[in-house]
Amino acid sequence: MSFPIVRKKAQFTPESVPPGSVCISSFVVVKDGKGGTLAGRMEKLDVWLERFYMSPVMGPTYVASGKLVLPASHILWYESPLDASQRILNEMALIEVPKEQIGLVDVQSHLRPSTNDPSVPHWDLCLVYKVDNYQGKIKQPEWFKDFGFKTNLKTEDFTRGHGDVLEEAGLL
Repeated sequence: MSFPIVRKKAQFTPESVPPGSVCISSFVVVKDGKGGTLAGRMEKLDVWLERFYMSPVMGPTYVASGKLVLPASHILWYESPLDASQRILNEMALIEVPKEQIGLVDVQSHLRPSTNDPSVPHWDLCLVYKVDNYQGKIKQPEWFKDFGFKTNLKTEDFTRGHGDVLEEAGLL
């Protein structure tokens, strides 16, 4: 049975996120075979808000941090995590990778304070996928600056908890 993917803008406002909510996201760690991990620094907040379902509450902070992010996004309605990973690579990183080369490496849950009420929990469920030995050409998306393969990375080089995801998956 197949269902149509529904592209509906996420409603990330303090009024629309219920207490104790859960976000489900796919992260794609692309390795170049030389120790590099594909990442970039966010820019053009309007693109992140509209195209990649970024929270208008936290988005400005992430962009202003100047720190790195991985290709990652929330899973859309009726979308499988693997399909989400392929979409993220195509639409966010502007690369094409066959599904057979995208492997699940970790499933994580992170408890964080809710952005609208720090006393209320919020869960992030993260499905971490990996592409090894990517040899294709990398384009510079307009919503990233300094996008490419990075080496010698540390957890604190990332914003949005992406460094924590990499570290927990054993990929940092």
